[in-house]
Amino acid sequence: MLAVACSSKPAKPVKHDAAPVPVVVIDAAPPPVDAPAKKLFVHGAGRCGECHEKMFDEWEVSAHAKAATSPRYKASLVAANDPGCVHCHVPLADAMPHDIVTSEGVTCDVCHTLRDPVPGKDGGTYTLAIDDMVKYGPRCDLKDHYFHRMGCSPVHAEGQICGACHWWEPKGVPVFTEYADWKAGPQANKPCQSCHMPGTTALIATGSPRRKGVPHHGLFGKDGELRKRALKLDVTAKGTEVTVALTNTGAGHAVPAGLPERRIVVTVTALDASGGEVGHDSRELGRVLVDASGAEVPFWKATKVGSDTRIAPGATWKQTFTMPAAATIQVDVVHRELSAAGAKALGAGDVEDIPMASAKVRVHP
Repeated sequence: MLAVACSSKPAKPVKHDAAPVPVVVIDAAPPPVDAPAKKLFVHGAGRCGECHEKMFDEWEVSAHAKAATSPRYKASLVAANDPGCVHCHVPLADAMPHDIVTSEGVTCDVCHTLRDPVPGKDGGTYTLAIDDMVKYGPRCDLKDHYFHRMGCSPVHAEGQICGACHWWEPKGVPVFTEYADWKAGPQANKPCQSCHMPGTTALIATGSPRRKGVPHHGLFGKDGELRKRALKLDVTAKGTEVTVALTNTGAGHAVPAGLPERRIVVTVTALDASGGEVGHDSRELGRVLVDASGAEVPFWKATKVGSDTRIAPGATWKQTFTMPAAATIQVDVVHRELSAAGAKALGAGDVEDIPMASAKVRVHP
């Protein structure tokens, strides 16, 4: 087969954070000695990016692109010693364990060959149709061309395809539940893609006409700011009492989502008339997993839920803080990558805080 590139540009290299991810092969029996090698139609993301430049640029900086190589994942993989993580973080590991494309994590040829996704609380299932040159997507109005054929797959526009990996409750311990939370919530009629992969008018491929509804592949909206739109912040300050209300108006699942070690941190700071700090207090929201003794532990050591203060879709978290006498109150809400216990378990000293909302109000006498 003669492969001709759509563009004269060289393939873009995929950037990774560190050394290649350890590859774990699950139940991979060696083929018979006389078995012919099976042809696999898998390419690196840079090859796909020669024609699908927009999608490549968006995907390259996404969590999907870092699924196999992020320092947090690799540290967790070693600490948890659970080969089951590979099923979703390195989906191509079983089929081609020694190929560099596996280090691209949830790469183009994972999602666009994915078939029969079935979410499940013990971990979803799916198959990868990589033994044919069909690439599947939600559009059914595209024609085959010389590089690959076009597969019509309505499930690619449904939450079910996300749920195959974004729901996992091993031994009854809720670790990843964003799919289940969404499915049971008030926005179950809106697929995950409507927020995480919104459509825009763009080229699907080099040389194609501009089309409407082309999905963004960065996973955090067109501007990458989904977190900043998740929560509505309301603050009232009267005397020494400060009331903070956070309403989940922008997410179809509970916030924070993803790893149970993630936290929403609300910090209230009291300022005098000159802007100097006279006091502060903070609260953390999230799902805390614990061991049999009740101590907070990372998910791979947990036996149950200790507490859960995540904010469900449409729900409001409301707390009153008692602060020193002040002229103004500053409230900051951030998404914290890891709790203190989670950071300690992974030896992480560079935990990131991502701003979500803030407000500054005058204190009423």
